[in-house]
Formats: sequence, structure tokens, C-alpha cells
Amino acid sequence: MSKTQGPSYNPSKIKRIRKFSFLARNSSKGGRKVLKRRILKGRKNLTVSYEFGSTKVEKNKRFGRRR
Repeated sequence: MSKTQGPSYNPSKIKRIRKFSFLARNSSKGGRKVLKRRILKGRKNLTVSYEFGSTKVEKNKRFGRRR
């Protein structure tokens, strides 16, 4: 009998966007290299932040925030 993997992956949009966003990539030397490689390869989306919209209003709608 083998053990199975439990529910260890709990995705969070906010954590994902903070870790892999354009600003996070651009803040370090290695991150800028990642962006450069993706630009040279011709990627349509450079980072995850494109998935969640570009303006604060769109981001707030996606994350369900109300003010």
C-alpha cells in the first residue's frame, strides 16, 4: 500500500502576483534577465501580472476587493 500526496497545494492569486509580477521580476538582476529572455523569445505575456489586468481597478475586480 502506498501513501498518496495530500492537499498541499493551495493556490493564492495574491501570493502569485506578488512573487512573479513584472515589478518583482524587474527588482532583481536575475529577474531582469528572465524578462529579457522572454522578450527575445517573443512571449505574448512576460509575467503573470498580465493575466490579472493592468490597472488597479481591474485587479481589485479580479481579487474581489471592495472599497
